[in-house]
Amino acid sequence: MGSKKRSRTVQEPVEPLKNSVDWESEAAKKKTKLNVDEEEEEESDKTLLPVETLTEQITNEDFRIVAGSYERILYGVNAFWETKKDNELSLRLEPVFIFPAHTGCIRTVAVGGSHLASGSSDEVIKLYDLKKRKELGALAGQQQGDINSIEFYGKYMLTASDDGTICIWRSKDWELLKTMKGHQGRINSISIHPSGKIALSVSADKTVRLWNLMTAHKASVHKIGKEGMVVRWNTAGTQYAILFERQLIIYNVADAQPAVTIDSRTKLLSMEYYKDTNTDKEYLVVGSEDRSFRVWDAETGDKVAEVSQHKMRVKAIDIIRTTPREGEHEPVDVLVSVSSDGMMKCWDLQKVITSKGENMTPLGEYDAKCRITCCTVNLGYKVPKQSEQTEAAE
Repeated sequence: MGSKKRSRTVQEPVEPLKNSVDWESEAAKKKTKLNVDEEEEEESDKTLLPVETLTEQITNEDFRIVAGSYERILYGVNAFWETKKDNELSLRLEPVFIFPAHTGCIRTVAVGGSHLASGSSDEVIKLYDLKKRKELGALAGQQQGDINSIEFYGKYMLTASDDGTICIWRSKDWELLKTMKGHQGRINSISIHPSGKIALSVSADKTVRLWNLMTAHKASVHKIGKEGMVVRWNTAGTQYAILFERQLIIYNVADAQPAVTIDSRTKLLSMEYYKDTNTDKEYLVVGSEDRSFRVWDAETGDKVAEVSQHKMRVKAIDIIRTTPREGEHEPVDVLVSVSSDGMMKCWDLQKVITSKGENMTPLGEYDAKCRITCCTVNLGYKVPKQSEQTEAAE
């Protein structure tokens, strides 16, 4: 992963992934249909949770948390802003769907547009339409081993698995466009650059690989000496962070050299970048084995906050910016942290930083009563009432 090659890859004026894909014509050579059997097709109108059972409150969520579990169950939990008497905000969390989605542990979940995808140790990718609340089917047979990471960008989806491959799918018809090969071990995590032109992946082969998404070929490879567990681009796309078992390293894109190194005594499990729009500062939020999540200054590597309010390890985190619809409130950056004991907790991330994590109270929480392994968060969809659907049909 030489410095000159990496710099050119990011700065070349190439059309982004969502507008131009050289390899899309190859799809005709490899037709991959969505795996839906005849019985499922006959029940195509079946929803994850029948719309007629939904209350008015559940059809107007502010945002939704989707979590997968070791017990193969997929959870959808809707979040609603509420204002207390003292004008303080809180969140009410209510489940909207709970069902067994896979035959193996759910390893990853991701949302792109109205699509939800979940990957599992059963080697299957399940697909859902969140807006219509319907299961679309499954993608299977193209990758071997656990599906460990799923990322959406525009109308495309990337999936990474134990067999060391990354598949590129088109979400319009779920056609497999290309399979990228190169890693010699399982791929733990992938991350798409904000431009959509390139992507990074980390693997058990102790390398980080840069992929050119315009050509669907490897651009460069860099030996990092140990297994990377999570990789993430920063919001500007000028740096990327790799989470190791007990270390976090931030690299510069220009020369692929470490800019910041953070060591940890406890095992690190999850990581997301966060940019505070009020201060324009960038942070890394990291969940760990010791039941805590910490916030680190991405520029200096200093710890700015620590919250230890989970009873078990913080398995996954995600961040969403949402504005309460009632009253005069500014947008809130909500951090969702989930732990192996089944607890989902929501936090005001700016308050976490300003208070250094001391005396924090969650905005809201929900107990799934299972071993949660992954989560993602997306803004809510408004589902019409049953009466409105009937009128529209007539």
